[in-house]
Amino acid sequence: STMPKSGGGGGGISPEEAVDKICEDLLSKVPQEFNIEVAKEQMKKLPGGSTQPLTVHLKQEIDRLNIIIALTTKTLKNLRLAVAGTIALAGELVEALSALFDAGIPNAWLRWSWDSSTIGSWFQGLLHRFDQLNKWVTTGRPKAYWLTGFFNPQGFLTAMKQEVNRKHAADKWALDDVVMTSEVTHPPKDFEQLRESPPEGVYVYGLYLEGCAWSGKENKLIDSEPKKLFTPLPVLFVTGVQQKDKKMNNTYEAPTYRIKRRTGQHFITTFGLRTEDIPSKWIMRGVALLCSID
Repeated sequence: STMPKSGGGGGGISPEEAVDKICEDLLSKVPQEFNIEVAKEQMKKLPGGSTQPLTVHLKQEIDRLNIIIALTTKTLKNLRLAVAGTIALAGELVEALSALFDAGIPNAWLRWSWDSSTIGSWFQGLLHRFDQLNKWVTTGRPKAYWLTGFFNPQGFLTAMKQEVNRKHAADKWALDDVVMTSEVTHPPKDFEQLRESPPEGVYVYGLYLEGCAWSGKENKLIDSEPKKLFTPLPVLFVTGVQQKDKKMNNTYEAPTYRIKRRTGQHFITTFGLRTEDIPSKWIMRGVALLCSID
């Protein structure tokens, strides 16, 4: 969209002034970048040290989020300078000004980050992502993981399988034989209700079912209520088992996507969910799990 050139009738503020206020507000809330040297020392103190697969994943996620924090801060500071007339309003700053004026997200940020519908939800996403990684590195592993908050959720799940495999070193498990398996917590739990992390594997929260619902009482997939597109899934327990021990019956393998747009690039994995209906019922309805319904 093009920028309106004036603030309209009497006493309105100009688009530039409006965006300057948005920048000032966001700059007061944007987190500081992680200090990588400090983070490395903290990771050495985590259980098993910094070479544990999930800790390696944590380090990679911190590196990626630091790029976004630096980029966000730079754009916001430069926009304020441009509005003040200190530097030229040119190039990507023109697009960023226009995007923020329309409550959108600058393209320069979207290229490196996550999809969102508005700057408000995008920025909340930044704060939540920072919060998850910051708590993990400073206070230790969380009881459950917000899968949506990872740049590389596949990498997270692979690291989880590697750790389960290491725990079974005495049983001579081969990593190639380890496959992922999942079940919804029963009785169903929210993140807040979790007392501790599982002895092996991980708890994952924040997923949504599309095209059906979950019965906590019956511990299975059920039809969704009329007109209800999405249902939050309770905490999901995900772990690794040997291929030969994976339960296949009464299971619908739900394809899991980052966002509502279900394309190959947004596909993460499939999570098995308990069903008493034949899986083809859910396949025909296109039932899937989504990390975000924004």
